[in-house]
Amino acid sequence: MSRHSSMAYLVNEIASKPLWLGNVLTAQKIEVNNMAKLLTAFIAALAAHTSGSLAQTCSFAPVEARFSQLLADAQLPGGAVLIGSPSGIYLERYFGSYNAATRIPIASASKLLSGVRLMQLADRAQLNLDAPLSSYLPQFTGLKGTMTVRQMFSHTSGYGDDSGDPVVFDRSITLAQAVDTIAASYPLQNGWIPGGQFAYGGVSMHIAGRVAELQGNSDWQSGWLSQIAAPLGITTINWQAFGATLNYGIAGSAQSNLRDYGCLLQMLASRGVGNGRRVLSAAAVAEMTLDNVGALPIAYAPPGASIANTPVKYGFGGWVQPSFNAPAGAPPLLHSLGAFGYFPWVDFRRNIFGVFMIRGGAGINSTALPAYLDMLSAVETAISVGNCLQSEITDPILVDTFEG
Repeated sequence: MSRHSSMAYLVNEIASKPLWLGNVLTAQKIEVNNMAKLLTAFIAALAAHTSGSLAQTCSFAPVEARFSQLLADAQLPGGAVLIGSPSGIYLERYFGSYNAATRIPIASASKLLSGVRLMQLADRAQLNLDAPLSSYLPQFTGLKGTMTVRQMFSHTSGYGDDSGDPVVFDRSITLAQAVDTIAASYPLQNGWIPGGQFAYGGVSMHIAGRVAELQGNSDWQSGWLSQIAAPLGITTINWQAFGATLNYGIAGSAQSNLRDYGCLLQMLASRGVGNGRRVLSAAAVAEMTLDNVGALPIAYAPPGASIANTPVKYGFGGWVQPSFNAPAGAPPLLHSLGAFGYFPWVDFRRNIFGVFMIRGGAGINSTALPAYLDMLSAVETAISVGNCLQSEITDPILVDTFEG
């Protein structure tokens, strides 16, 4: 196609969509300079489709090949991969027995989901991340009462190495009852103190979940579904992965399919906006990526906590890692790897996100994590090539041009 015929094609495309352009022109809060950005992006996308055969396009084939190898090595029946950006989806692929409806327990990938809800409440001034726990739950006294939500969601509260504790998985009680039991019967262990060390676990997040119920005036699951799932169009995420319960495992009992978790990650990559709705402020998203470990001693960290021998860093509900080949000080990669191999991540430097979805047995991450590192490297290579065509446009209106 010649340059003149390409331009004619673009003109015809624009002329054939008067209603679309009319809606854009009248959308709230779109300024002239942002409208120019939008039209530029629209024309660029059309140009890519008309002249794609003349330019090199990125390929995610190495990502798919490495994932296929992982499934074979681990003898898993299926899996799925999702890669996207704030504006759309680059790759959505299902392997073996998995399909778009497949929903699985995601273990510690629950932590990032829960962190978004706590941060949302803080964003709305419904709770203070740095207030003492006793101001919300007076049954926590003494040293335990000085813990903060920020510490509880960054594993620096004085609890830890307790992800499998029975009180977290007792489906016969409520979250409130479980937290009352913790207040009465669970002392801080090993001489640990609030803010004195990093010790990965689940009990502290359980407590923070109860704070969210009280400050959000809602049952944990109901609050998450109404304030996060509904605005984002999410339908498969809940906290019933191991059976019906009101004792929601804040740190590890969520379940999800591939795409719904991707919707949440896309919101984070879009600095708080997803499905045309603002769920978090951009500042709140940035706060989730700040390292809360610093120079604290590492009292307990699970296998794989340090990827590629980098220092252990933890934000708010997720691990913080340097983006691949990034200079010092660049925006990080945030992830929340689950014990069964479910691996959601957001690369804030490149504004991309992804989910690598499997359900393996105990110790699966010793096999999965090396594969995931290879896949992340392959994603970085593909994105660096540029001209990555999106198979689906999910947010044609750019994040900085629209507020829902």
